[in-house]
Amino acid sequence: MDNRCFIIMPPGEPSGYSQGHFNRVYDYVILPACRAAGYWPTRSDSEKYDNPLDVVKSVVDSEIVLCDLSANNSNALYGLAVRDSLDLPLTVIKDTKTFLTFDANSFGLIEYDESLRIDTVQKAIEMLSEALKKAVETKKDRHQLLHRLSIGLPPVAPSTFNTDTTAFAELVIQEEEPKAKEPRLPKISPLPDYVGDSFTEDEISKIKPGDFLFHLNHGKGKVNFIKNSGKDKLTSIEFESGTKLLVVAVSDYFRKVNG
Repeated sequence: MDNRCFIIMPPGEPSGYSQGHFNRVYDYVILPACRAAGYWPTRSDSEKYDNPLDVVKSVVDSEIVLCDLSANNSNALYGLAVRDSLDLPLTVIKDTKTFLTFDANSFGLIEYDESLRIDTVQKAIEMLSEALKKAVETKKDRHQLLHRLSIGLPPVAPSTFNTDTTAFAELVIQEEEPKAKEPRLPKISPLPDYVGDSFTEDEISKIKPGDFLFHLNHGKGKVNFIKNSGKDKLTSIEFESGTKLLVVAVSDYFRKVNG
């Protein structure tokens, strides 16, 4: 899994919400919470997929998924079902005016005020940031559902060792030791002040030699040349660490440089 928070939000503007409402939810609440928790946010509706199954792959591969169930978002409900069925870290949020037809409190539901008043936003950021960190820290190595139903577990072999209680206790402790967590990929955090929003698809099409970009792995870079390769745009970018040939796409991994 990568060090990414995959965010599934209501697409477009659902009925009853003002224009750009969920973009503001992302900018004012979700984005700061992800940065505070140490995760790189990627919105599902900002990605371009050639195959619907690629969306499922992103849902599964991301270290954590955040589902905004506001407006009873069916896409977020689907993401919740996939992550929960696989026992993967998950955080669930919704605005206070949305009524859910099921009890989401068991998923650690976080509510935020849809008015996005400044006095409520900071509290929502802090609660969401803690929920994101807690969801990953408390991830279980064993699948709860399969373990509960005893599915896929090997049968217990007859005991062939001394039943001395001390030896038995030591054996149990050795078996229950948690696996070491895989180290996260090196990323640049926090983002420098001169880094702006990620590129839109239209802005990417207008990138030219001499422009500056920011990459979450390599930092600030200058475009040397651009080459089209099928559907992809290959761009040679000169970073301090050296020149890289990268595919530029609509992603939080490439962002505009302000100024």
